[in-house]
Amino acid sequence: MHARSVVVAAVLAALPFSGFAQQLPADCSKAAAPKQPLEASVLGTKFTPKSVKLGRGNDITSGSEAFDGYRLTISSDVDDFSPPLETTISVIVKKGQSLDGKVFRKLAVKDIDKQPLATSGLPEVQGWGMKNRPTGASFSHVEYLASMRLEFGKRQGNTISGTIYLCVAKGQTSMFEKTPTKEDSYAVGTFQARVDQK
Repeated sequence: MHARSVVVAAVLAALPFSGFAQQLPADCSKAAAPKQPLEASVLGTKFTPKSVKLGRGNDITSGSEAFDGYRLTISSDVDDFSPPLETTISVIVKKGQSLDGKVFRKLAVKDIDKQPLATSGLPEVQGWGMKNRPTGASFSHVEYLASMRLEFGKRQGNTISGTIYLCVAKGQTSMFEKTPTKEDSYAVGTFQARVDQK
């Protein structure tokens, strides 16, 4: 299985890739995502997603308020179990609300109270994560700061359109990794996500 992942990663690296040429904004939560096909990069390993899915995430109750959780998964492979490269974003909305037309933002700050909130003490963006399984790289909002603007369009059947501008600036360290990151990580562009009915 590991050898297959390494081969897939090598093939992906060799494929022609248009590349996200411009520099990332200082705050991607304020910027509209470029109108381009979705591109992603995990610490410099770039990929064009082959699968974008929207499924249910963790539902949350805060006091008397209930929230539905959703997870957007951007993958380099159609293999749902263990794609070589993957980005995930978790968001919440008030119970029963649709994601259609919703805009979610995350600021590159540690203080939760400075984030856009669904309710007091509860950010609308619950988290994000990125993985490069062949290299063993795995990191998330726990280790690094990121800014993001995620906009959903209108759901049509079992798909929903959207745009994303997720930016994890290089030069960051964490409790687990003392060497500053050398490359930006990101997910940028427009997408059509398959809605998982489960």
